[in-house]
Amino acid sequence: MEITYEGVVEASNTVRTEANQLKTDLDTIMRQVKGVSESWTGEAQRAFNERQHEWNQRVDHLHTTLLTISRKLLEATEGYKANDHRQGQRFAS
Repeated sequence: MEITYEGVVEASNTVRTEANQLKTDLDTIMRQVKGVSESWTGEAQRAFNERQHEWNQRVDHLHTTLLTISRKLLEATEGYKANDHRQGQRFAS
């Protein structure tokens, strides 16, 4: 398996882009559902509000996790470059 700096950076960018798009899409869905639910009253409204709060927390957690993965991929690239440089120096000595 060949790993390139560019490939890892591209993977990081893809994860970040997809994470942001997913968050946008899920937020859009929730706004549409909320538009319908605003007419609800009583127990239905209370139950929905509880579920919505849980949904929002899970969406935020998923988004944060994906952004962390993106960041860690970039950090791995830096570590990979540093290790590659050290190994190259062994041949230069």
